[in-house]
Amino acid sequence: MIKSNQPVISVVIPTRDRGELFTKAVKSVFDQTYTNIELVVVDDNSATPPVINNAPEHVAVKYHRNDKAVGGAISRNTGAALSKGEFICFLDDDDYYHATKLQTLYEQLSADSSLSVVFGRIVKLSEPERRMDKKYLDEHGIIKSPEAIKYLHTNSSLIRREVFEDIRFDETLQKFQDTQLHIELICNEKCKYVDEDVAYWNDKHGLAQITDMKTQESHIRSLVNFRKMFTNLAKRQRISKRYHLVLYSKYLVMLRNYKRQFGNVAGITLSNLDVVCLHVVRLASFLLGKRA
Repeated sequence: MIKSNQPVISVVIPTRDRGELFTKAVKSVFDQTYTNIELVVVDDNSATPPVINNAPEHVAVKYHRNDKAVGGAISRNTGAALSKGEFICFLDDDDYYHATKLQTLYEQLSADSSLSVVFGRIVKLSEPERRMDKKYLDEHGIIKSPEAIKYLHTNSSLIRREVFEDIRFDETLQKFQDTQLHIELICNEKCKYVDEDVAYWNDKHGLAQITDMKTQESHIRSLVNFRKMFTNLAKRQRISKRYHLVLYSKYLVMLRNYKRQFGNVAGITLSNLDVVCLHVVRLASFLLGKRA
């Protein structure tokens, strides 16, 4: 590895049987303009272990294989624990970085020691013109509302190591662990957004993704994990009571939409409060002229 005056940035890629998509993701790390990178690949027990060839001199590569498939949250935390960089970021194995991603975000963090994390623009290939709503930012680009998370992505950040180690991904979540991380960052740290393309969300490749909502089981998984996410955040006092209520309200809307689509709430455990509040949401929808 060539010597560099820049600090090490660790890029963690969890992967499982992604083939050429993984190769493209890795190449986007190799092609970065930043010159001191550590790539940590966590193989989540792929049937065919990934091949990592032709790493450039400015990228050191580490490879770890899980003994069994454990999912994204544990794999990302494992990769971060194995890394040594002063800054940490993540890349999904079916997505890829813009060539200047690391340099762009590093310059922001190095210019302001009070910043904990910087986010850039994620380009969603199915919706490339979608941009951050500026009402969630102050005049300096500091994120002032957790509602900004709808414009953020796991691939689009650069985080100071000590900040990530204090939060980490919630390993009890099969889904929404990226949302959990971003909420905790915004609610508890100083976070900045820069309106520059830094990564590409490849949601058009046709293979299975954790965000897919094609089956009743996937809807149930989303409901269960969303409820667990904000419940865990509240228990750890990482969100305010007000924002806990906001997230609970969103959960009720998700429940209402689930009932509309499938005709019942079978497979989901509801408390007495959930049942009462769900009726209130449905009544409010009816009174507002929407189908309940």
